[in-house]
Amino acid sequence: MKSKWTIVAAGILVATLIPIPYLASPEWSVMVVDEGGKPIQGLLVRLDYQDFSTERVSREEDRNTDESGRATFAMHRSSASALRRCYYTALSATALAHASFGPSAYVNVFGDHFEGSATNGRFVYFWTGHPDRVESRIIAHPMKD
Repeated sequence: MKSKWTIVAAGILVATLIPIPYLASPEWSVMVVDEGGKPIQGLLVRLDYQDFSTERVSREEDRNTDESGRATFAMHRSSASALRRCYYTALSATALAHASFGPSAYVNVFGDHFEGSATNGRFVYFWTGHPDRVESRIIAHPMKD
């Protein structure tokens, strides 16, 4: 009887180590324009993404806008075991009111005295796991001195 429970416990432990795939960040297409709606070439667009329930450090990817003011980021996939998810979720929870959970991504633009972020109305848009594809139009404003 004791060996039966040992086998069951070992099976559960092994199951918690199996990697489960997830979408780390969407395919994200960005168009950057000035306040007059004219596309801006050569600005740096940065995608920042992290799954707070599977990792401690965020990742960044940079693109420069082309002649039509566009930059595109490929979709990123990753995987994490249930044990890893439990560990990082518990670690994140120690931040109490400042805790974050699950996937998150955002884009912003800067350079040549301009800056801006993808917004959803009046607020910065944070992707939180869905949809698989995002299109954003960023209005780049002159930086304030």
